[in-house]
Amino acid sequence: MKYFQNGINQICAQIIRPLRAEYQQYDLGPIQDQTYTRNDFDLVNHCQQRIKVSLFQGNVQSDICIIYLHSANGCRLEALRYVNDILNQNYMFLTFDFTGSGISDGNQVTYGYREIYDLQTVITHISQYVKTIILWGRSMGSVVALLYMQQFQNVFVKCLILDSPFICLQDIVVQMASKRTKIPNFILNSLSSYVSDEIKNQCGFTLNEINCLNNIKFINIPAFFITSKIDTVVSYEQTEKLYNNYQGIKTIYYTNQDHNETRDFTLVDQIMCWLNHQLLSVDQRIKQKIIFKDHTIPIKLIDLNNLNNKERSSTFDDNRIMSISPKQKITNVQQRFQQVLQTQRSAFIERSISTNKMNVSIDVYDTNQIKLINQNKIKQQNYYNQHTKPITFTKVPNKTRDSSHHRY
Repeated sequence: MKYFQNGINQICAQIIRPLRAEYQQYDLGPIQDQTYTRNDFDLVNHCQQRIKVSLFQGNVQSDICIIYLHSANGCRLEALRYVNDILNQNYMFLTFDFTGSGISDGNQVTYGYREIYDLQTVITHISQYVKTIILWGRSMGSVVALLYMQQFQNVFVKCLILDSPFICLQDIVVQMASKRTKIPNFILNSLSSYVSDEIKNQCGFTLNEINCLNNIKFINIPAFFITSKIDTVVSYEQTEKLYNNYQGIKTIYYTNQDHNETRDFTLVDQIMCWLNHQLLSVDQRIKQKIIFKDHTIPIKLIDLNNLNNKERSSTFDDNRIMSISPKQKITNVQQRFQQVLQTQRSAFIERSISTNKMNVSIDVYDTNQIKLINQNKIKQQNYYNQHTKPITFTKVPNKTRDSSHHRY
Protein backbone atom coordinates (compact mmCIF):
# COMPACT_ATOMS: atom_id res chain seq x y z
CA MET A 1 0.00 0.00 0.00
CA LYS A 2 2.90 2.33 0.76
CA TYR A 3 4.41 1.79 -2.70
CA PHE A 4 1.02 2.35 -4.29
CA GLN A 5 0.61 5.67 -2.47
CA ASN A 6 4.10 6.73 -3.48
CA GLY A 7 3.26 5.99 -7.09
CA ILE A 8 0.10 8.07 -6.84
CA ASN A 9 2.07 10.95 -5.34
CA GLN A 10 4.59 10.81 -8.18
CA ILE A 11 1.85 10.95 -10.80
CA CYS A 12 0.22 13.91 -9.02
CA ALA A 13 3.57 15.71 -8.87
CA GLN A 14 4.01 15.31 -12.63
CA ILE A 15 0.55 16.78 -13.22
CA ILE A 16 0.52 19.74 -10.84
CA ARG A 17 4.28 20.38 -10.94
CA PRO A 18 5.44 19.97 -14.58
CA LEU A 19 8.86 21.16 -15.71
CA ARG A 20 9.03 24.85 -14.90
CA ALA A 21 10.44 27.32 -17.40
CA GLU A 22 13.32 29.25 -15.84
CA TYR A 23 14.70 32.44 -17.36
CA GLN A 24 16.17 35.80 -16.47
CA GLN A 25 14.66 39.24 -16.98
CA TYR A 26 17.13 40.09 -19.76
CA ASP A 27 15.83 37.10 -21.77
CA LEU A 28 12.75 39.19 -22.54
CA GLY A 29 14.85 41.42 -24.80
CA PRO A 30 15.35 45.19 -24.86
CA ILE A 31 13.08 47.45 -22.88
CA GLN A 32 12.73 49.83 -25.80
CA ASP A 33 13.07 49.28 -29.53
CA GLN A 34 12.38 51.30 -32.66
CA THR A 35 8.97 49.67 -32.97
CA TYR A 36 7.83 49.14 -29.38
CA THR A 37 8.31 49.82 -25.68
CA ARG A 38 8.07 47.08 -23.05
CA ASN A 39 6.83 47.83 -19.56
CA ASP A 40 7.46 45.14 -16.91
CA PHE A 41 5.52 45.23 -13.66
CA ASP A 42 4.07 43.03 -10.92
CA LEU A 43 0.44 42.43 -9.97
CA VAL A 44 -0.83 40.73 -6.81
CA ASN A 45 -3.67 38.22 -7.03
CA HIS A 46 -6.30 37.37 -4.43
CA CYS A 47 -3.88 34.97 -2.70
CA GLN A 48 -1.27 37.74 -2.32
CA GLN A 49 0.99 36.10 -4.90
CA ARG A 50 3.01 38.20 -7.35
CA ILE A 51 2.31 37.88 -11.07
CA LYS A 52 5.06 38.95 -13.47
CA VAL A 53 3.61 40.96 -16.36
CA SER A 54 5.05 42.47 -19.57
CA LEU A 55 3.13 45.02 -21.63
CA PHE A 56 4.26 45.85 -25.17
CA GLN A 57 3.13 49.10 -26.79
CA GLY A 58 3.84 50.26 -30.33
CA ASN A 59 4.38 53.74 -31.67
CA VAL A 60 0.64 54.09 -32.36
CA GLN A 61 -1.69 54.45 -29.40
CA SER A 62 -4.30 51.70 -29.26
CA ASP A 63 -7.31 50.82 -27.10
CA ILE A 64 -7.23 47.10 -28.09
CA CYS A 65 -5.06 44.69 -26.12
CA ILE A 66 -4.23 41.04 -26.84
CA ILE A 67 -3.45 39.00 -23.72
CA TYR A 68 -1.37 35.88 -24.33
CA LEU A 69 -1.91 32.87 -22.01
CA HIS A 70 0.95 30.36 -22.03
CA SER A 71 0.89 26.55 -21.79
CA ALA A 72 1.32 24.36 -18.68
CA ASN A 73 5.14 24.31 -18.78
CA GLY A 74 5.49 27.65 -20.57
CA CYS A 75 6.03 31.28 -19.60
CA ARG A 76 6.17 34.81 -21.04
CA LEU A 77 8.91 33.80 -23.47
CA GLU A 78 6.33 31.93 -25.59
CA ALA A 79 4.79 35.19 -26.72
CA LEU A 80 7.92 37.08 -27.79
CA ARG A 81 7.86 35.81 -31.38
CA TYR A 82 4.37 37.30 -31.87
CA VAL A 83 5.22 40.81 -30.63
CA ASN A 84 6.15 42.44 -33.95
CA ASP A 85 3.27 40.96 -35.92
CA ILE A 86 0.72 42.08 -33.33
CA LEU A 87 2.15 45.57 -32.86
CA ASN A 88 2.23 46.06 -36.65
CA GLN A 89 -1.56 45.72 -36.55
CA ASN A 90 -1.72 48.57 -34.01
CA TYR A 91 -2.71 46.36 -31.06
CA MET A 92 -1.27 46.39 -27.56
CA PHE A 93 0.20 43.07 -26.42
CA LEU A 94 0.36 41.74 -22.87
CA THR A 95 1.81 38.50 -21.57
CA PHE A 96 2.42 37.24 -18.03
CA ASP A 97 3.46 34.18 -16.03
CA PHE A 98 0.67 32.34 -14.26
CA THR A 99 1.30 31.68 -10.58
CA GLY A 100 3.21 28.44 -10.37
CA SER A 101 4.86 29.11 -13.75
CA GLY A 102 7.87 31.09 -14.94
CA ILE A 103 9.20 33.53 -12.34
CA SER A 104 5.83 34.33 -10.74
CA ASP A 105 5.06 33.17 -7.22
CA GLY A 106 3.44 29.81 -6.50
CA ASN A 107 4.47 26.18 -6.81
CA GLN A 108 1.46 24.46 -8.43
CA VAL A 109 -0.14 24.44 -11.85
CA THR A 110 -3.90 23.90 -11.64
CA TYR A 111 -4.90 24.07 -15.36
CA GLY A 112 -7.41 26.85 -14.89
CA TYR A 113 -8.70 26.22 -11.37
CA ARG A 114 -6.61 29.06 -9.93
CA GLU A 115 -5.27 30.55 -13.16
CA ILE A 116 -8.61 32.15 -13.99
CA TYR A 117 -8.18 34.40 -10.94
CA ASP A 118 -4.70 35.39 -12.12
CA LEU A 119 -6.27 36.33 -15.45
CA GLN A 120 -9.02 38.26 -13.67
CA THR A 121 -6.36 40.25 -11.80
CA VAL A 122 -4.61 41.14 -15.06
CA ILE A 123 -7.84 42.05 -16.89
CA THR A 124 -8.99 44.24 -14.01
CA HIS A 125 -5.75 46.20 -14.29
CA ILE A 126 -5.53 46.54 -18.08
CA SER A 127 -9.23 47.33 -18.57
CA GLN A 128 -8.56 50.74 -17.01
CA TYR A 129 -6.59 51.69 -20.14
CA VAL A 130 -8.23 49.78 -23.02
CA LYS A 131 -11.76 49.18 -24.28
CA THR A 132 -11.32 45.82 -26.02
CA ILE A 133 -9.48 42.68 -24.89
CA ILE A 134 -8.64 39.56 -26.90
CA LEU A 135 -7.54 36.36 -25.14
CA TRP A 136 -4.97 34.23 -26.99
CA GLY A 137 -4.35 30.91 -25.24
CA ARG A 138 -2.03 28.00 -26.01
CA SER A 139 -2.95 24.52 -24.67
CA MET A 140 -3.57 25.15 -20.94
CA GLY A 141 -3.87 28.85 -21.70
CA SER A 142 -6.77 28.23 -24.09
CA VAL A 143 -8.50 26.17 -21.39
CA VAL A 144 -7.99 29.04 -18.94
CA ALA A 145 -9.61 31.42 -21.46
CA LEU A 146 -12.66 29.16 -21.85
CA LEU A 147 -13.07 28.56 -18.11
CA TYR A 148 -12.63 32.26 -17.40
CA MET A 149 -15.36 33.29 -19.84
CA GLN A 150 -17.68 30.60 -18.54
CA GLN A 151 -17.40 31.95 -15.01
CA PHE A 152 -16.92 35.71 -15.43
CA GLN A 153 -18.34 36.52 -18.91
CA ASN A 154 -16.29 39.74 -18.96
CA VAL A 155 -17.75 42.30 -21.37
CA PHE A 156 -14.29 43.69 -22.20
CA VAL A 157 -13.29 40.40 -23.83
CA LYS A 158 -14.46 40.47 -27.45
CA CYS A 159 -12.64 37.53 -29.12
CA LEU A 160 -10.91 34.26 -28.23
CA ILE A 161 -7.95 32.59 -29.95
CA LEU A 162 -7.84 28.98 -28.73
CA ASP A 163 -4.76 26.99 -29.72
CA SER A 164 -5.14 23.26 -28.95
CA PRO A 165 -7.76 23.38 -26.16
CA PHE A 166 -8.78 20.11 -24.51
CA ILE A 167 -12.13 19.13 -23.02
CA CYS A 168 -11.34 17.43 -19.71
CA LEU A 169 -8.08 17.14 -17.78
CA GLN A 170 -8.77 13.53 -16.79
CA ASP A 171 -8.98 12.50 -20.45
CA ILE A 172 -5.58 14.07 -21.13
CA VAL A 173 -3.99 12.31 -18.13
CA VAL A 174 -5.37 8.92 -19.18
CA GLN A 175 -4.36 9.51 -22.81
CA MET A 176 -0.79 10.43 -21.91
CA ALA A 177 -0.49 7.47 -19.53
CA SER A 178 -1.77 5.02 -22.14
CA LYS A 179 0.86 6.21 -24.64
CA ARG A 180 3.74 5.89 -22.17
CA THR A 181 2.68 2.56 -20.65
CA LYS A 182 0.98 -0.64 -21.77
CA ILE A 183 -1.60 -0.55 -18.98
CA PRO A 184 -5.19 -1.03 -20.28
CA ASN A 185 -7.46 2.00 -20.24
CA PHE A 186 -9.98 0.54 -17.76
CA ILE A 187 -7.18 0.17 -15.22
CA LEU A 188 -5.94 3.67 -15.96
CA ASN A 189 -9.45 5.08 -15.47
CA SER A 190 -9.75 3.48 -12.05
CA LEU A 191 -6.23 4.62 -11.21
CA SER A 192 -7.04 8.17 -12.26
CA SER A 193 -9.76 8.32 -9.60
CA TYR A 194 -7.09 7.83 -6.92
CA VAL A 195 -4.95 10.50 -8.58
CA SER A 196 -7.93 12.84 -8.69
CA ASP A 197 -8.61 12.36 -4.99
CA GLU A 198 -4.99 13.09 -4.14
CA ILE A 199 -5.01 16.25 -6.27
CA LYS A 200 -8.18 17.27 -4.45
CA ASN A 201 -6.34 16.98 -1.14
CA GLN A 202 -3.33 18.95 -2.35
CA CYS A 203 -4.84 21.60 -4.64
CA GLY A 204 -8.59 21.64 -3.93
CA PHE A 205 -9.90 20.39 -7.31
CA THR A 206 -10.46 17.09 -9.09
CA LEU A 207 -9.47 16.17 -12.65
CA ASN A 208 -13.10 16.16 -13.79
CA GLU A 209 -13.66 19.73 -12.56
CA ILE A 210 -11.38 21.03 -15.32
CA ASN A 211 -13.94 20.55 -18.07
CA CYS A 212 -14.49 23.13 -20.83
CA LEU A 213 -17.57 21.50 -22.32
CA ASN A 214 -19.93 21.83 -19.34
CA ASN A 215 -20.79 25.54 -19.71
CA ILE A 216 -19.44 26.37 -23.15
CA LYS A 217 -22.95 27.35 -24.27
CA PHE A 218 -22.69 30.53 -22.18
CA ILE A 219 -19.89 31.92 -24.40
CA ASN A 220 -21.10 33.69 -27.55
CA ILE A 221 -18.16 35.88 -28.61
CA PRO A 222 -16.17 35.06 -31.79
CA ALA A 223 -13.56 32.30 -31.38
CA PHE A 224 -10.68 31.06 -33.56
CA PHE A 225 -9.86 27.38 -32.90
CA ILE A 226 -6.46 25.88 -33.79
CA THR A 227 -5.71 22.15 -33.86
CA SER A 228 -3.51 19.59 -35.58
CA LYS A 229 -4.18 16.04 -36.71
CA ILE A 230 -0.64 15.05 -35.73
CA ASP A 231 -0.93 16.45 -32.20
CA THR A 232 0.37 13.80 -29.78
CA VAL A 233 -0.86 15.51 -26.59
CA VAL A 234 -4.32 16.92 -27.35
CA SER A 235 -6.11 15.02 -30.10
CA TYR A 236 -7.86 17.05 -32.76
CA GLU A 237 -11.14 15.27 -31.92
CA GLN A 238 -11.27 17.08 -28.58
CA THR A 239 -10.79 20.49 -30.18
CA GLU A 240 -13.34 19.64 -32.87
CA LYS A 241 -15.89 18.66 -30.22
CA LEU A 242 -15.41 22.00 -28.47
CA TYR A 243 -15.72 23.75 -31.83
CA ASN A 244 -18.97 21.94 -32.69
CA ASN A 245 -20.54 22.82 -29.33
CA TYR A 246 -19.44 26.46 -29.38
CA GLN A 247 -22.37 28.88 -29.79
CA GLY A 248 -20.67 32.03 -31.04
CA ILE A 249 -19.07 32.97 -34.35
CA LYS A 250 -16.33 30.40 -34.88
CA THR A 251 -13.51 29.37 -37.21
CA ILE A 252 -11.25 26.32 -37.05
CA TYR A 253 -7.73 26.14 -38.48
CA TYR A 254 -5.72 22.94 -38.98
CA THR A 255 -1.96 23.23 -38.69
CA ASN A 256 0.66 20.61 -39.61
CA GLN A 257 2.64 20.97 -36.38
CA ASP A 258 2.82 18.94 -33.21
CA HIS A 259 1.55 20.18 -29.86
CA ASN A 260 4.73 21.87 -28.63
CA GLU A 261 6.10 23.06 -31.96
CA THR A 262 6.49 26.76 -32.66
CA ARG A 263 3.64 28.11 -34.76
CA ASP A 264 4.60 29.38 -38.20
CA PHE A 265 3.98 32.88 -39.48
CA THR A 266 1.26 31.70 -41.87
CA LEU A 267 -0.93 30.89 -38.89
CA VAL A 268 -0.16 34.26 -37.30
CA ASP A 269 -1.21 36.03 -40.51
CA GLN A 270 -4.46 34.06 -40.54
CA ILE A 271 -5.17 35.06 -36.95
CA MET A 272 -4.47 38.74 -37.63
CA CYS A 273 -6.76 38.78 -40.70
CA TRP A 274 -9.50 37.10 -38.70
CA LEU A 275 -9.12 39.57 -35.84
CA ASN A 276 -9.24 42.57 -38.16
CA HIS A 277 -12.45 41.24 -39.63
CA GLN A 278 -14.06 40.63 -36.23
CA LEU A 279 -13.04 43.98 -34.78
CA LEU A 280 -14.79 46.13 -37.36
CA SER A 281 -16.35 49.34 -36.18
CA VAL A 282 -19.91 49.32 -34.95
CA ASP A 283 -21.13 51.32 -37.95
CA GLN A 284 -19.66 48.83 -40.41
CA ARG A 285 -21.22 45.92 -38.56
CA ILE A 286 -24.63 47.59 -38.66
CA LYS A 287 -24.31 48.21 -42.41
CA GLN A 288 -23.35 44.60 -43.01
CA LYS A 289 -26.36 43.37 -41.06
CA ILE A 290 -28.70 45.62 -43.02
CA ILE A 291 -27.29 44.57 -46.40
CA PHE A 292 -26.65 40.89 -45.96
CA LYS A 293 -29.00 39.68 -43.24
CA ASP A 294 -32.47 38.54 -44.15
CA HIS A 295 -35.19 40.19 -42.06
CA THR A 296 -38.60 38.62 -41.78
CA ILE A 297 -41.45 41.10 -42.34
CA PRO A 298 -44.29 40.59 -39.86
CA ILE A 299 -47.81 40.40 -41.33
CA LYS A 300 -50.40 42.66 -39.73
CA LEU A 301 -54.10 41.79 -39.88
CA ILE A 302 -56.92 44.31 -39.77
CA ASP A 303 -59.58 43.97 -37.12
CA LEU A 304 -62.82 44.30 -39.08
CA ASN A 305 -64.90 44.34 -35.91
CA ASN A 306 -63.18 47.51 -34.70
CA LEU A 307 -63.07 49.25 -38.08
CA ASN A 308 -64.81 52.64 -37.99
CA ASN A 309 -66.31 53.27 -41.43
CA LYS A 310 -67.17 56.91 -40.63
CA GLU A 311 -63.61 57.86 -39.81
CA ARG A 312 -61.87 55.75 -42.48
CA SER A 313 -64.00 55.21 -45.55
CA SER A 314 -61.48 54.23 -48.21
CA THR A 315 -58.37 52.85 -46.49
CA PHE A 316 -57.53 50.56 -43.61
CA ASP A 317 -55.47 51.47 -40.57
CA ASP A 318 -52.16 49.67 -41.05
CA ASN A 319 -51.20 50.14 -37.42
CA ARG A 320 -54.23 48.31 -36.08
CA ILE A 321 -53.36 44.69 -35.28
CA MET A 322 -55.74 41.87 -34.55
CA SER A 323 -55.97 38.13 -34.48
CA ILE A 324 -59.04 36.90 -36.42
CA SER A 325 -61.00 34.37 -34.45
CA PRO A 326 -61.39 30.98 -36.17
CA LYS A 327 -65.07 30.97 -35.18
CA GLN A 328 -65.92 34.20 -36.98
CA LYS A 329 -68.59 33.56 -39.56
CA ILE A 330 -67.91 34.16 -43.21
CA THR A 331 -71.25 35.91 -43.66
CA ASN A 332 -70.26 38.60 -41.19
CA VAL A 333 -67.04 39.20 -43.12
CA GLN A 334 -69.03 39.58 -46.35
CA GLN A 335 -71.31 42.13 -44.75
CA ARG A 336 -68.34 44.14 -43.45
CA PHE A 337 -66.74 44.33 -46.87
CA GLN A 338 -70.00 45.23 -48.54
CA GLN A 339 -70.39 48.15 -46.15
CA VAL A 340 -66.86 49.33 -46.93
CA LEU A 341 -67.46 49.06 -50.69
CA GLN A 342 -70.76 50.92 -50.47
CA THR A 343 -69.05 53.73 -48.59
CA GLN A 344 -66.32 53.85 -51.21
CA ARG A 345 -68.90 54.04 -54.04
CA SER A 346 -70.73 56.92 -52.39
CA ALA A 347 -67.52 58.84 -51.76
CA PHE A 348 -66.36 58.28 -55.35
CA ILE A 349 -69.63 59.50 -56.86
CA GLU A 350 -69.77 62.56 -54.59
CA ARG A 351 -66.20 63.53 -55.47
CA SER A 352 -66.94 63.14 -59.20
CA ILE A 353 -70.08 65.33 -59.01
CA SER A 354 -68.30 68.05 -57.04
CA THR A 355 -65.44 68.06 -59.53
CA ASN A 356 -67.76 68.49 -62.52
CA LYS A 357 -69.65 71.28 -60.77
CA MET A 358 -66.42 73.19 -60.22
CA ASN A 359 -65.49 72.92 -63.91
CA VAL A 360 -68.83 74.39 -65.13
CA SER A 361 -68.85 78.16 -65.71
CA ILE A 362 -71.76 80.23 -64.34
CA ASP A 363 -72.16 82.16 -67.58
CA VAL A 364 -72.94 79.02 -69.60
CA TYR A 365 -74.83 77.20 -66.90
CA ASP A 366 -77.95 76.22 -68.88
CA THR A 367 -80.30 73.25 -69.27
CA ASN A 368 -78.04 71.39 -71.69
CA GLN A 369 -75.16 71.45 -69.24
CA ILE A 370 -77.39 70.16 -66.47
CA LYS A 371 -78.35 67.27 -68.69
CA LEU A 372 -74.69 66.67 -69.50
CA ILE A 373 -73.85 66.56 -65.80
CA ASN A 374 -76.61 64.06 -65.17
CA GLN A 375 -75.42 61.91 -68.06
CA ASN A 376 -71.83 61.97 -66.76
CA LYS A 377 -73.11 61.05 -63.35
CA ILE A 378 -74.98 58.02 -64.73
CA LYS A 379 -71.98 56.92 -66.82
CA GLN A 380 -69.62 57.13 -63.83
CA GLN A 381 -72.01 55.21 -61.62
CA ASN A 382 -72.46 52.48 -64.24
CA TYR A 383 -68.71 52.28 -64.84
CA TYR A 384 -67.99 51.94 -61.14
CA ASN A 385 -70.68 49.28 -60.67
CA GLN A 386 -69.25 47.25 -63.52
CA HIS A 387 -65.68 47.32 -62.20
CA THR A 388 -66.36 46.92 -58.49
CA LYS A 389 -68.23 43.70 -58.05
CA PRO A 390 -69.11 42.53 -54.53
CA ILE A 391 -66.50 40.35 -52.85
CA THR A 392 -67.60 36.76 -52.39
CA PHE A 393 -66.09 34.09 -50.15
CA THR A 394 -66.14 30.40 -50.85
CA LYS A 395 -65.54 27.87 -48.15
CA VAL A 396 -62.88 25.42 -49.38
CA PRO A 397 -62.92 22.00 -47.71
CA ASN A 398 -59.71 20.98 -45.99
CA LYS A 399 -58.25 18.11 -48.03
CA THR A 400 -55.06 17.55 -46.08
CA ARG A 401 -56.61 16.92 -42.69
CA ASP A 402 -59.55 14.99 -41.37
CA SER A 403 -62.53 17.37 -41.36
CA SER A 404 -63.94 15.69 -38.27
CA HIS A 405 -61.02 17.02 -36.25
CA HIS A 406 -60.97 20.51 -37.76
CA ARG A 407 -62.85 23.23 -35.93
CA TYR A 408 -63.93 26.57 -37.38
